Amino acid sequence: MSPNPLHRGVFLAFFFILLLPTLLALPQLDPSPIQPFLPIQAPPSTIPAFPEQSDLAGCPLDLPDELFHGVRTACGGNANNGHPSGLKRSRCCPVLAAWLYFGYSATALGRAARMPAERYDLPLLPDDSETCVGNLENAFKGKGIELFRPNETCDLVYCYCGIRLRPWSCPEAFSVSKEGKLVAGNTVKKLEKDCFNVNGYTSLSGCSKCLNRLYQLNEEKAGNSSKPVIDRKSKMHNRDCELMGLTWLLSKNRTAYISTVSAVLRVLMMNTEGSDPRSCTLNSDGMPLAVDSSELDDPSSANILPYPLGLTILSLSLAYYVCIFLTSRF
Repeated sequence: MSPNPLHRGVFLAFFFILLLPTLLALPQLDPSPIQPFLPIQAPPSTIPAFPEQSDLAGCPLDLPDELFHGVRTACGGNANNGHPSGLKRSRCCPVLAAWLYFGYSATALGRAARMPAERYDLPLLPDDSETCVGNLENAFKGKGIELFRPNETCDLVYCYCGIRLRPWSCPEAFSVSKEGKLVAGNTVKKLEKDCFNVNGYTSLSGCSKCLNRLYQLNEEKAGNSSKPVIDRKSKMHNRDCELMGLTWLLSKNRTAYISTVSAVLRVLMMNTEGSDPRSCTLNSDGMPLAVDSSELDDPSSANILPYPLGLTILSLSLAYYVCIFLTSRF
C-alpha cells in the first residue's frame, strides 16, 4: 500500500519549513576544552639580584571563567577580530587591571612573603608583565576570544592600559609570620571593612571611602598626603602599597571586592594630576566598572544563532513548490 500523496506532501512541507532550519541553526559546540590555564614556564632572562628572584620566571595566573566574560564585556573583545570602536580606556583598563590583579594575587602575595623587609632600598626588579601578556592572550585565544589591540605595535594590557605585574612590597602594612605567611596589619583590616560591598555595586561614597583608606597603608604617605612625591622610588613604593592592598582584597573575597577595587583603580589610573585624588566619580556611562559575570548582560556571549533570513526565504520557496506539486496531483 503506497503512502497517501497528501500525507507525503504535508510531511515534506513540515520538514522544510520547521525541521530543516532548526537543524541548520543549531549552535556549534565550543571546541576548546574547559580547563584551568597552565602558563608556559619560560627560562629566566635576568641575573638574580638575590635568591628569591630566580623564582620569578614565568607568570602563574589564576584565570576563572568569569574573567574572560568580564574582560570581553568591558573591553569589547570577540572572536571576529572586529575594530575596537567601542574600546574606552576609562572602562576597559580598570576592569582588566582588577581581574589581572586577582589572577596574579596568589603569585604576588606569595612572593611578597619571601621578599626581605628592606627590599624598598634594593634595585627595582624586572616585572612579569611581558610574560603575563603573552600568557593572557594565549588563554583568551584558547577560549575563542581575541583581545583588541589599539594598533599592531601596542598590546592592550601593557601598552594601552599600562598595567604592570611585578613583585610588590609594603612592610608598613604587611608583615611575615614565623611560618612564612603574609599577615595583614590593622590598617589592612580597616581597608577590608571600608571597601566591602554586598550588592555588587559600589557607590561614589563607598569608592571614596575605600580610596582614602587605601592611602593610609603607607604610613609616610598618609602623614604627608598634601606633599607631592617626586622621587621615582618613593612613587613606586607608594603604588606598591596601594596595589598590594587591592590585590589582598581580591584574594580575600573576589565577589565582595571586585566592584570597589575596579572603581578605585579607575580613579588611580585615570588621574593625570600630581596630587592624589580624594574622591571617586561616575564612569561616563554611569555603570559599575566590574561585577560578576552573572550580573553582566552580554548579548554577544549567547550561543543561540539568529534565524537566518536566507534560510527562511529558501524554506518558503520550497514550501511553495511543494504546494504547487500537491495541487497538480489532485
